[in-house]
Amino acid sequence: MASANGYPVEQGVYDLSTIFQGGEDGEDAEDNEVIPDAEVAWIVVNAPSMGDIGELIRFDLSDSVAESFKWLCVPESVDFEIYDNGRRAVFSARTPGEYMFIVACAYQGTVDITTHIVIITGTDPAPLPPGPDNNYPAVPKPVDGASLMEWLPYWCSIIQCPKDETMKLAASFESVAATIVAGVNTTPQEIVEATSKANRQALGESITAWMPVLQNLQGALKTRSETGTCVTAEQHAEAWRDIAGGLRAYVALFNLG
Repeated sequence: MASANGYPVEQGVYDLSTIFQGGEDGEDAEDNEVIPDAEVAWIVVNAPSMGDIGELIRFDLSDSVAESFKWLCVPESVDFEIYDNGRRAVFSARTPGEYMFIVACAYQGTVDITTHIVIITGTDPAPLPPGPDNNYPAVPKPVDGASLMEWLPYWCSIIQCPKDETMKLAASFESVAATIVAGVNTTPQEIVEATSKANRQALGESITAWMPVLQNLQGALKTRSETGTCVTAEQHAEAWRDIAGGLRAYVALFNLG
């Protein structure tokens, strides 16, 4: 079933079992990933996933099948440099946290996109104290018609989503929104594939625990499509940023009270 604009409603962008799990019936898409032949764009990232503050993180894409590359760093950093026509890059973080690197490549009319997350460790606020509730915030139910930024904290609070996983998922949606704005992903299919990769990498095996939140999100996105407020690439980017904002708003509640 499609909207008047030709964008999928029952499938595609709004089928979050695909966006978050990658395959049918919860199948892990990465387990069945097919490596394309040499005539298709293909990104291979050789880089560490962990580092310390001040450490030089080196990225090597020399094993990729590509004629050109485009990089994005989320959040942006002046300490990220690209060289060798995009096949290599270096990064050094001044503060601890999670940094997401999105790279797209083109080869003979085909494209590929992937994400790589680097977690930088160092001095950070003390972790939440142990306990049965782990100080999870309680969020009142928003009124009908509230925005995604208001609903996401409520949905997350119901199932007590962990703070660290929520931050990773927020960064995932922000990264995909950035690729949409950059013109890398502009169609529903491209958005689905990019979001699927980013979210599977962000949450790993924890993704199934998030399904109650994702099912609510699916309903909200279907409603946006049916009312014509989420059909263009720009509207998708705005929706993805709203989702990220709602997730970060939930994380911020851990520091209150």
